[in-house]
Amino acid sequence: MTNLRKVEAPKVAKAVAALTKKVQSVRRPTKRYGRLYATAVFTGYKRGLRNQHENTALLKVGGASTKEDSWFYVGKKCVAIYSAKNKTCVPGKPKSVKSHKRAIWGKITRPHGTSGALRAKFVRNLPGNFIGKRIRIMLYPSRI
Repeated sequence: MTNLRKVEAPKVAKAVAALTKKVQSVRRPTKRYGRLYATAVFTGYKRGLRNQHENTALLKVGGASTKEDSWFYVGKKCVAIYSAKNKTCVPGKPKSVKSHKRAIWGKITRPHGTSGALRAKFVRNLPGNFIGKRIRIMLYPSRI
């Protein structure tokens, strides 16, 4: 029994070496590009104790936790992307290209509070059912 194990050990070692060579030789696909937006969550509208102002949306960015962090995003464009029932033509593409996707564009205007939240104004006010949904904050225009 022990002699059989001694004979099999070199075979196993060779098999393991061959597998590791194969794994090392497999090339991973190169990344095409980086993500050009930061994700935020639409938390609600600007409001006081009794009044709510739907023309200003409040966004919470994942990486911003202080007011100084949120100043980086001021002036950046933001977009809320959603799917609709009907397909329509995509602007800037041939008429044959149709999509269910729609977008509402806006701009970050200023920080909100001291915990990294942002105020944003959109071309059309965001609907209430977008609360809790993801908003993309484009990393352009850049002031760096």
